[in-house]
Amino acid sequence: MKTIVSFLVALTLSLSSFVVLAQAKPATGSVEYQAGYEKGRPVGHILDMYIEKQAWDKIGISGFALMTKDWAEAYAGPTYSPAGWVSASMSFGGQQREGKVTPRYATSLWMGGGERLPLQFLGFFEGDGSIAGAWYDAKALYSPLSWISLGVHGRRFVGIGPRVEVKAPIPGMPVTVWATWNPYDPESRNEHESKARGIIGVQASF
Repeated sequence: MKTIVSFLVALTLSLSSFVVLAQAKPATGSVEYQAGYEKGRPVGHILDMYIEKQAWDKIGISGFALMTKDWAEAYAGPTYSPAGWVSASMSFGGQQREGKVTPRYATSLWMGGGERLPLQFLGFFEGDGSIAGAWYDAKALYSPLSWISLGVHGRRFVGIGPRVEVKAPIPGMPVTVWATWNPYDPESRNEHESKARGIIGVQASF
């Protein structure tokens, strides 16, 4: 627990160092709860937090922290947005498991067409230099209406399948409820494979 707290403190300090560079624009982010499921029963719980703050016109800083029963990670780094429809990031931090802390890195890419073309893609890749430690999470969505999005979601150790997102009309704090069904795992023989065949999540943005 002390290590997890240290992660969160380090992340907060990393982001705070950029606050004076970005007074004109407030920070944005989200807090999210996820639960994996198999045959209708939960098989894992995740709590994560993301925060981003613009420092200059195209440069910003972002940070991410995640906790499960046996795992924790936190990292932060710069973001680059050359246009309004695309943004990329590169982050560095650490991971904790069984009381040991080791380095971890992450990259991300977001692309979106806005109201004229209601399509978006968001992908993350994380690693620690090992095959077992490599991880990806990616989703491609189409929004036929402002409150619902449909698409495909893939996550290592879970699988690939359809995803649906529904936005709840809560004033002052947008909340998104989402679910996936991941029947196909390209690494089904991997010894690190998750037993989850889908994920249910609730995300509150600020």
